[in-house]
Amino acid sequence: MRQYLRKTLLITSTLCLCILLAGIISAADDGTYGAYPGSPVPATGQPTVGQTTVVQQSVTSVQTGKPVIQLGSVARASNTVSSTITATYTTQAPPAAQQSVLLPYSVQTAPPAAVYYSGTFMPWTAFSQSFSANSPALWVASSQGWSWDVRCPVGGWIQNLMYVPYTGTMKLYEFYPDGSIKLYSYGFATPGYKYIWFYADTPGRHIALFTIFDKPSNYVTIDVF
Repeated sequence: MRQYLRKTLLITSTLCLCILLAGIISAADDGTYGAYPGSPVPATGQPTVGQTTVVQQSVTSVQTGKPVIQLGSVARASNTVSSTITATYTTQAPPAAQQSVLLPYSVQTAPPAAVYYSGTFMPWTAFSQSFSANSPALWVASSQGWSWDVRCPVGGWIQNLMYVPYTGTMKLYEFYPDGSIKLYSYGFATPGYKYIWFYADTPGRHIALFTIFDKPSNYVTIDVF
């Protein structure tokens, strides 16, 4: 009896194996191999491709007192002159020895009438009492005081005013209307109010900011026409 059952089980197993092999061969012949529920089915006439993971390129931004800007692309945003505040400028070039140099500025002897701060122009007295003086800050001399946004004709020389909160390596970045960037290195700067001369050499929007010990200031826009 046991021998009979063993023979029956062997015959049954052999038949099942034959049926399974026949099914696999048949599936391979009609091109449906792997077509089980949930398996990937390539489109007719299209080659099977692997899954591609698209990684979005990150852009390093600088958080300033104004909205975040994207370095390297911000200057391409617009060449339209939009500022209504005219810069205080001169068409006479400063001495050559002062054109690429960080210069001290005495707010005691020549304080501005007003300073743009916290979203508004504040009289110098009010500004000096509320200014925290712990972060780098940048302005442009204008008809309304130290501003963040000005307009200036081609060929004008403007004073960029800045506050340096501590000693450190200072760099200034100028973004040109065509997207190019100029980097100015001033070495170690000491705390206090400073200024540099900006030359309006190219029509369009110029954007500038500086860093002290790699900490960025706010940025200013100068619309040259």
